[in-house]
Amino acid sequence: MKKTAVICLLAATLVSIPAFTEEAPEAEAPEPLWTGNAALSYVSTSGNTDTTSFGLDFSFVRRPTPWGLEVFGLFNRAEDASELTAQRSLLGTRATRSFSDRWSLFGGLSGEKDEFAGFDLRTLLETGATYKAIDDGKFFLSFDAGLTYTDESRIEPEPDTSFMGGLAAAHFGWTISETAKLTEDLVYYPNFDDSTDWRLTSITALEAALTDLFGLRLSYEYRFRNEPIGDNDDTDTTTKASLVAKF
Repeated sequence: MKKTAVICLLAATLVSIPAFTEEAPEAEAPEPLWTGNAALSYVSTSGNTDTTSFGLDFSFVRRPTPWGLEVFGLFNRAEDASELTAQRSLLGTRATRSFSDRWSLFGGLSGEKDEFAGFDLRTLLETGATYKAIDDGKFFLSFDAGLTYTDESRIEPEPDTSFMGGLAAAHFGWTISETAKLTEDLVYYPNFDDSTDWRLTSITALEAALTDLFGLRLSYEYRFRNEPIGDNDDTDTTTKASLVAKF
């Protein structure tokens, strides 16, 4: 009887060993607190034409927990026969405070320089609220509404100006596949001091991953000013094909 009990005990022990030795499933890696990307584009031609163009975009984003932060910037430059034909730079930051899955507040500061558009430095202060309408993993849609203060140092002989205004924006994203995404950012800036001096910007981008680190981005930026400065055109566009590094 004792021998039978010992055999049963040994058998039960052997059966239970795999349960203790089996490796536990790997836990999912936590979502990173900080993410960033940098995009670089360069085009050069020679022979019948002698042109060069260079573009750099970057952004660093801290996930709201509940405070978030974004730092972003760009630099575009183009030459034709060694003559500068375009140069624009932008640097800004935006802080956010999330109150729920859908609502958050933001405040931001940016500085932009574009002498070819008629201003030496445009400083923009902004504050407002964001409502996230859709975020289901495939589609994303959010709306911004807020107030702005703009200070513009213009190229002489145009006088400098500053004014209160607003902003209304829509941000759309479509995750086409695991490696491809389409985004659209549309922003409207009214001028409260002069209702005819409003601005509109639109950035459409298609990005495809090449590896875990690198990707290719095609983007089209449209900037419209209803009352351009001096004799400048009311519309500026930028089309770029960029190599993107994510980290």
